Amino acid sequence: MRFKVIGLAALALFTSTVSHAAANGGVSPDRVAGQFVDALQHRRFKEAAAMMFAPETAQNTERTLRRAGDSLGGFGTMHPFATLPDGKSIKLEVPAHKGVAQKFVQFRYASTARDGQPVFYELNLTAGSMPPKVLSFALHLPANDAPSTKRANQLVNTINR
Repeated sequence: MRFKVIGLAALALFTSTVSHAAANGGVSPDRVAGQFVDALQHRRFKEAAAMMFAPETAQNTERTLRRAGDSLGGFGTMHPFATLPDGKSIKLEVPAHKGVAQKFVQFRYASTARDGQPVFYELNLTAGSMPPKVLSFALHLPANDAPSTKRANQLVNTINR
């Protein structure tokens, strides 16, 4: 009898999970964020742009992501990060998906750039839409002092060319 109770509880949990996945079109914001980050980490910029951004911005987005990857060299070391650090930063936002969502889910990441300095990322996805879509992807380059501000401005200029 004990086995049946555990079995029924497991079945109920499984059914709940499957129902939730079906209600969300089988794709969670975590999964979409993971796919996007994986594409960046493996330098598949065209894939990241095409699967996440509106078709009319995909080519420009791919170019921007490629320049950021070439300039920073830190996408390969991206890892989840709890909060963006305190202090000033220069923010570079990659073109966002058209449309403004009222609810969104935010993921934050950190990496180490080629020059050994930190870079932070912010990925915002729609919440409640099926499937979730990228609203924005932003790079935060620390700018707490004159040298870091100069570095951040140079990187932004290089990426925006």
